[in-house]
Amino acid sequence: MKRIKFKYHPNINTDEILKHGKAICNCCGKEVTKYIENVYAEDDLDCICLECIHNGKAAEKFDASFVQDAEHVSDPQKTEELFQRTPGYMSWQGEFWLSCCDDYCEYLGPVGIKELDELGIKDQVLNDYIEHWPDGYSIEDINEYLTKNGSVTGYLFRCLHCGKYRLHIDSD
Repeated sequence: MKRIKFKYHPNINTDEILKHGKAICNCCGKEVTKYIENVYAEDDLDCICLECIHNGKAAEKFDASFVQDAEHVSDPQKTEELFQRTPGYMSWQGEFWLSCCDDYCEYLGPVGIKELDELGIKDQVLNDYIEHWPDGYSIEDINEYLTKNGSVTGYLFRCLHCGKYRLHIDSD
């Protein structure tokens, strides 16, 4: 079977939102071994396969979306692709997708200060965060508390056009 790729979630196969195990897709009825449980829909859905997300059939059939909220972009087709044909990610308060260059960024995964340091992007990412979220966490608090999958977690994004890294922070 061909590996499905998502423009805005390229690391889906290693992301914790992806469940592994045998289940029946609520949309197509096929037995699958990889699926998503996190769906924003009126119906109680616990298994949507990647194919039904990617081709938009699940969003259409259940009037569903897979992302809770995002920054604004001007192209409605990009918004449709993100909300209706891209799996979200696991976060404390619900995912919030970042944008840059009037397009959604690709989601790379959860990070803490240690990971940002290792990537050599800590200063750039924190400066961008403070610029976009002046009433958010302080640099001091971020440096002290931001840990990968901790009580204060960072979610790393990268612009598909200019390559700039962006950070969303969430806490329990």
